[in-house]
Amino acid sequence: MICAAIGMLCFIGIYGVKVLDFTNVGWLFDNDHDLRQHFIAWCRYRSDPWTFPIGLIESLSWPNKMSVIYTDSIPVFAVIFKILGPALPKTFQYFGLFGLVSFMLTGGFAAILLRRFVSSDISCMIGSVFYIISSTIIHRMYYHTALAAQWIVIAALVLWVYDDLIASDRRRIIYWGLMGFICVGIHSYFLPMAGMILAASVLMQYFRKKIILTGIFEFVSFSAAGLFNLFILGAFTGGTSPTGFGLGTFNSNLNTFINPWEIGKLLPRLPLSNYFQYEGMAYLGAGILLLFVVVALGMVFRMVRKVPEEAFHQDAVIGRVTAALVVFSFVFAVLPNISFNDVQILWIPYPQIVEKILGIFRSNGRLIWPAMYILMTAAISFTAYTFRRYVYVGVIVLAGALMLQITDFSDAFAQRHELYTADHPTYTPWDDPLLAGYTDGKSEFIFLYTDNDLTMPTAYYGYFHDMKQNNYYFARDIEEKVREGIEKYYTELSEGIVRNDAVYVMRMEDYENARDLIDRLDVDMTQMFDHVIFVKR
Repeated sequence: MICAAIGMLCFIGIYGVKVLDFTNVGWLFDNDHDLRQHFIAWCRYRSDPWTFPIGLIESLSWPNKMSVIYTDSIPVFAVIFKILGPALPKTFQYFGLFGLVSFMLTGGFAAILLRRFVSSDISCMIGSVFYIISSTIIHRMYYHTALAAQWIVIAALVLWVYDDLIASDRRRIIYWGLMGFICVGIHSYFLPMAGMILAASVLMQYFRKKIILTGIFEFVSFSAAGLFNLFILGAFTGGTSPTGFGLGTFNSNLNTFINPWEIGKLLPRLPLSNYFQYEGMAYLGAGILLLFVVVALGMVFRMVRKVPEEAFHQDAVIGRVTAALVVFSFVFAVLPNISFNDVQILWIPYPQIVEKILGIFRSNGRLIWPAMYILMTAAISFTAYTFRRYVYVGVIVLAGALMLQITDFSDAFAQRHELYTADHPTYTPWDDPLLAGYTDGKSEFIFLYTDNDLTMPTAYYGYFHDMKQNNYYFARDIEEKVREGIEKYYTELSEGIVRNDAVYVMRMEDYENARDLIDRLDVDMTQMFDHVIFVKR
């Protein structure tokens, strides 16, 4: 609970309190492209009628339905606040609350994880801060917001390392089922991460007790709960392909643990093979790297002085399984494009069927996170072990390393504090009074192209004016379906049919190509930026 409170203080210190105002939405709208996607999609999900499956949105890609899973709007929060929607103000956001809860859960679970290996409560408290402010959380929070819930990975590690202390097999099966359900409820990319940790837990059960049946039930529980949540949230509805393109582009670089990228400032920033390798960023931080140096020096000192080693942990199996998990996590995140800095060493081709399956998690660089947190845990735990006879010396070393870590990340903290404590306007191009006559009394925006330039601000405007649209930006595109719909709209226009309740939007280049067709129609037209807007006269 103390470390959860520390997580709360860290969150407020970095992001301030304005983001916790449920009616403050400017910082969400006037921000990163993906963050706008998450927030605006939640607004439309909230305003749409209930369906089954319960996670479907119909007003963003009308007449096609898409699951809230594919908008990264944190499905479990989206559903809860949709239920509460009638009692909430029209302008409402839960992303600030989600960030606060994530920081607190990260602190709490990190303390529990460390307490398995570290006897000092103070060391656990100090160590928990390394997790709370990890480079991955700072990078993802309010960018790919749901992925900042790194407490899920840490909680899975807790289930693993405390496996032998959970006396009831039934309880372990239930816990892993809840884990599978929660993974989908936050972000489905946590499924393979928790899954590989579950595999490590099952291996340990086998090596310790030669028990495999309980592990099978745990896998069944985990998988069934995840699939059930995917089903009720509508992941399998609408014919959306779960496979994305670009496998091997969104992977980890071999330098990932030492590359500060845009988070750290004390070490030199290293190049990447391509820009999208930021997806596999897992910078440990100068403080954690220093702890590894301290641990290595301690090992050398004990070897020179011939100090007899004590067992770090009573269960030797955990060391071997841990090493295997780190290797698996690292290899899976790095393949198929093995590169160091900006040099591509090797690209391993996958068979087409394998590439299609792995394409479900095309940003495979994210799968480096279990390895990252295991290495972080090892650095802190072995530091405490090194100074086990002088606990307060170990506390001082950990505190000094934490100060170094905070210094390393200080610029990133300052940038975020400045951004999220400032006031941000909420404005869409459609709020221009000159366009009021084009939207009054209309119920639909029809985009006659598939780009996503105006779709998000249009969706937000439509949220307040009860107007649906045919195109939006999703994590898994349905461009072919949208294109088919656009062809139907063009067919209608060629037959002289202009919908009374629609606002048509096209790019200037589309208008130039279809000028003869549009000019024959009885429509009012105006220009907005590089777009042509027209409605039935």
